[in-house]
Amino acid sequence: MARDFKIPRLYKTLLALVAVLGPIYWLTLTEDGQRRADLTLMWILGRPSFDAALESFTDRLTETRLRESFPAIDLHCSNGANPFGDRLCGAGIGSFNQYPARGLSLFFDQGRLSAVKVLYPRTYHARIRGWVERRVARLGEGGTGPMTPPVVDGGVAAWRVTDGVLMLKDGDLGRSDEPALIWLSAATLAARSAAAPGPA
Repeated sequence: MARDFKIPRLYKTLLALVAVLGPIYWLTLTEDGQRRADLTLMWILGRPSFDAALESFTDRLTETRLRESFPAIDLHCSNGANPFGDRLCGAGIGSFNQYPARGLSLFFDQGRLSAVKVLYPRTYHARIRGWVERRVARLGEGGTGPMTPPVVDGGVAAWRVTDGVLMLKDGDLGRSDEPALIWLSAATLAARSAAAPGPA
């Protein structure tokens, strides 16, 4: 008697549904899938990536050096006083170290990098913090910085890094909180501390 090797129609239908719905489920309902979908969209839109080891930045970096390191980023700059120096450069970006991002601001003081601000979608706040903690943990293995960040005024978490600090909002973002990761150079921190009024 000949055996029937025909695949049942129900089985083929179920396989087809899994093949079609599986990737859709992954892209829309899982964190990793949503992140990859957002990154792909930014790539399609031509938004450049800013894959930078912020924890290793120093104030010895110049605008010229940063332009050479990230040639795809179209920086627009202006001179004038700002919170962290005398020159500000900004650009739209699509990603920051494999996480979706929106904007980049570079602050310079007398030609030296004084601060960096990376804006990202608020849904990625916890994951950006996780990135910071992993990077600082690597530095901590070499004895550079604390693993647990101190929380300063306003609920901001700050981690000491090679030359300065990385800061972002501690905990969940409120409606008025800006989703941003900020690097401040040690020189900028010292200058701001010196300019701050002492206790009365």
